[in-house]
Amino acid sequence: MENFVRNVKSSLLWRWLINLQKAILVLTSVFVVLIMCTAVLLRYVFKSDLFGIEEIVVIAAFWLYLVGSSYGVYEKSHVKADIIPQLLPLKAQAFLSVLVRLTMSILCVVFSWWAVDMISYSIEWMPRTTGLRIPIFISQTSILVGYVLMSFYSIIYFLEDLGNFTSLYRKDQGGEQPWR
Repeated sequence: MENFVRNVKSSLLWRWLINLQKAILVLTSVFVVLIMCTAVLLRYVFKSDLFGIEEIVVIAAFWLYLVGSSYGVYEKSHVKADIIPQLLPLKAQAFLSVLVRLTMSILCVVFSWWAVDMISYSIEWMPRTTGLRIPIFISQTSILVGYVLMSFYSIIYFLEDLGNFTSLYRKDQGGEQPWR
């Protein structure tokens, strides 16, 4: 299991996904800032408006937020409450980490499945934005992409934590009781 995790984390796919996410984050961030600056300039300097600008910003913001969330899972920098685990012994921390990663993996996979259903429905019925008539599935696809990436990273980190936990448990076979 440790070799599998190590191979995945050193693979071309892993590096490519990270670079793709970084590129999407930079491009969408710059795009949102530029479009908002343009909107402010047009509205308050030229007393004009750019029709449908809010719809475009929302789509870019969806991609920024969901890809940013998946990148946070990759970095293990997402919001979490970790005071209680710090008070536990090392083996209990490892076990709790396995439980948390398993729960997160399951939830991300379920949300990915729901995102597939949502996009399928949107493609079937093809709802569109009110102004520019942009298909809704374009922004909804970011939800699927984000949760699939979160699922992938969560499963890899679950396997990594499971390997760490089992190695701690194996080290303890010498005499000390597990969970102390």
